[in-house]
Amino acid sequence: MKFFKVLLFTLIVCQFTESQNENKYVGFIKLKDTLLIKYRLEFSESNGEISGYSLTDFGGEHETKSKISGIYDQTNHRISFKEVELIYTKSPVSLDDFDFCNIHLESAKFKLGANEFNGNFKGKFSDGTQCINGELAMSSVEKVANRVAKFSKKVQKSKRIEDSIKDKMKNLKILDSLNLNVLKKNEVTSVFTKSKVMKFFIYDGGKIDKDVVTILSEGKIVLLNYEISENKKVIEIPIKTKKTTITIISNSVGTIGTNTTVLEIVDDVNKIKTLTSLNKDEKTYIDIFQK
Repeated sequence: MKFFKVLLFTLIVCQFTESQNENKYVGFIKLKDTLLIKYRLEFSESNGEISGYSLTDFGGEHETKSKISGIYDQTNHRISFKEVELIYTKSPVSLDDFDFCNIHLESAKFKLGANEFNGNFKGKFSDGTQCINGELAMSSVEKVANRVAKFSKKVQKSKRIEDSIKDKMKNLKILDSLNLNVLKKNEVTSVFTKSKVMKFFIYDGGKIDKDVVTILSEGKIVLLNYEISENKKVIEIPIKTKKTTITIISNSVGTIGTNTTVLEIVDDVNKIKTLTSLNKDEKTYIDIFQK
């Protein structure tokens, strides 16, 4: 039983690891000594300035992606950053107020390329009001990937594990969760923008299997019964009100599993890569909020 618990945990971690990068970290936010929330960072450093992204509760009901900005002191090996801009969230959003609690990491001991990233943070709203405090505990994606690789080798050599599980470990498709947002049935993903026009690039990111989608903007058809291919279909949707609701409908799941249409949502600043996971006639929603 213990072995299979470890296997399950490893499979979950695998889904959120990709290429080795010294500035990618995955782990948890620790609140009130007991509550753990998945957290991931991807950032770059230039002349002491930190910029990048955070992803909270990735794969969960409250998945949220934010921009981060901070400072790295190379002499004393210390880092600090704060979440400065909300890019998207799956948490409920009020039209009148979408102020969220943002992480402000206090100055922490850290060296670029280190395997571990730990520190204390304060949660603050945009006006500086404190909301909640906690700790960050993360490991580099490279370190996690190495652990997964070692575990996978043990699985392949074991005579106690079924071939189906071995094949799953061998053929795992590793996703970069900072760049891929899975759109599920009846789920609402809220995207925030200052742009007046949003571009949607629509295509099949895997094997072409005749997935078909319809896209609506505020209930009006933008794309009808479109069969996905490897070629990117581009549509532009004007954002004229404070909130614009985009509906994606799965008209067909094709010949392989569920409808897995890739939609890249692009404005003047950000690009969000999403992937549908829908059965026939299921819907998912994207609310575009203009800042």
